[in-house]
Amino acid sequence: MTRWTWGTWPDVLVDFGRELYAPWRLSRGDVLYRDLAWFNGPLSPWLNGALFRLFGDSLRTIVATNLAIFALLCGVAYALLRGLAGAFPALAAGLALVALCGFGQLVGYGGYNFVCPYSHEVTHGVTLAFGALLALYHWGGRRSPAWPGLAGALLGACFLTKAEVFLAALLGSAASIGLILWSEPAVRSGWSRALGAFAACSAVPPLLAFALLAVDLPWRQALLGTLGSWPWVLRGGAEDLAFYRSGMGLDAPLLRLAETLGWSLRWVAVLGPAALAAWATPRRARVAPAVAAAALVLPAWALWAADLGGEWLAASRPLPVFVVACIAWLAWRAATRPESRRVDCLRLAFCVFALACLFKILLNARVHHYGFALGMPAALVVVVALTGWIPEWLEERGRAGPVLRAAAVGCLAAAVAGHLRIVDANISGKTVVVGTGRDAFLADSRGRFVNEALEGLAAWAGPASTLAVLPEGVALNWLTRRVNPTPYVNFMPPELLLFGEGRIVEAFAQSPPDFVILVHKDTSEYGYPLFGSDYGEALAAWIRRTYVPVRRYGQPPLQPGTRFGVQLLRRR
Repeated sequence: MTRWTWGTWPDVLVDFGRELYAPWRLSRGDVLYRDLAWFNGPLSPWLNGALFRLFGDSLRTIVATNLAIFALLCGVAYALLRGLAGAFPALAAGLALVALCGFGQLVGYGGYNFVCPYSHEVTHGVTLAFGALLALYHWGGRRSPAWPGLAGALLGACFLTKAEVFLAALLGSAASIGLILWSEPAVRSGWSRALGAFAACSAVPPLLAFALLAVDLPWRQALLGTLGSWPWVLRGGAEDLAFYRSGMGLDAPLLRLAETLGWSLRWVAVLGPAALAAWATPRRARVAPAVAAAALVLPAWALWAADLGGEWLAASRPLPVFVVACIAWLAWRAATRPESRRVDCLRLAFCVFALACLFKILLNARVHHYGFALGMPAALVVVVALTGWIPEWLEERGRAGPVLRAAAVGCLAAAVAGHLRIVDANISGKTVVVGTGRDAFLADSRGRFVNEALEGLAAWAGPASTLAVLPEGVALNWLTRRVNPTPYVNFMPPELLLFGEGRIVEAFAQSPPDFVILVHKDTSEYGYPLFGSDYGEALAAWIRRTYVPVRRYGQPPLQPGTRFGVQLLRRR
């Protein structure tokens, strides 16, 4: 997957440039939340900024680090799932994690993968959450408070990433601790020490972050920075934008529920016959291998022949339904089967974590877009349940569990093939090299106009000239290593709503950039199609008064009907 998708992971304009620009600024000595407006926790930009100081500020530094972090996540996930389901289900889940979530591009924009993510807070947070759950798994059956302490430290670090990931990690960790204390007599005597170690260690990362921020910031601003995205979440407002309502499925909840029901019935239609065959076949029957082979081949052939194309992206709608069903089933097993209570409780806690990760996309569940990270734990639950937990339950009752396992493997293979077809179609259009040396990557046709704009900027601007790119495209600041003298990075509807357009205009008036680049961006998905006419009117008017056009590349940007274009402007 690394070799096949090499260089195609980021998007040339959307999101990922922020993940390079912010740590580059920090590596130069700027201060987060003072010199850079940021609405997530400080852990990820601090980490990437430190990497830039140690190994040089380049895209290759981030790629190498993120590949290592993703390898760590795969190892942690395998270790956890092997304990919860066995070696084969953990292997199948690990392969699904790599193929579906790690590298690909399943939508029109890049950045929804673990190598060049749209938000490092998400990928770092998910990795820390898996680490916390693995530490609590190792604590089960032991009196030592070291494992709860490690889990608490990882959870505290997760707090410094993104609110939705921390909330899922907190619920999963709380479920793990509660269920372990209920199911494990050996640890009950030391529950106070364990909980004390967990709580104390979880407080260390936020307190340390506050102390570091307070060196350069007033204590109130340092506290808000430590809280990260929580003040924005609790204040609300951004979730009313059409983009987030659509992502959550709240734009058409009845339609999303109907899609979930329809795809749930498809799952039953494909896997139901294999489940019935497994139940009808004795475990040691001679026909079991033949039935298992049929169960392996037929669902895979049917799904492959269907060639659902883009519909594959909707096939994961039933993830919440499946996870809730697993929670109910495992809760019943834990309550009625003392002999398997420990492992069932740990499985149940992982399912709670997976369901909590889906909260942001509950009615629009998916493994693409935000789902590459938020839907991934639920997808792993599906894999280990169908290849491990349910076949194991069938075998306990003398039935042919391998029949269902074989069918599940066939369906998983077909699903991976369908998703990789979409990845191939998306990355095959990335043929334009943007950047040079250790910063080079592949882009789609927009990359040609970006390259022309960067060449034009180099001809007009001096080495110390400053630059702002609106409404989105801070990757151009990164590629040219030019600072935006204002604290703001993006100027899309969420940023204008969170930080306030008036405050942004004031910052531009106080520290006007030498050059401005306007990039065409259709933001209809937010409910405001174009910058300057549907939103950001005051900022656009200030730019028109202060700057004059120099050169245009492509079609006129930010005009109705424009496909793509870039406009270079200089200050009057």
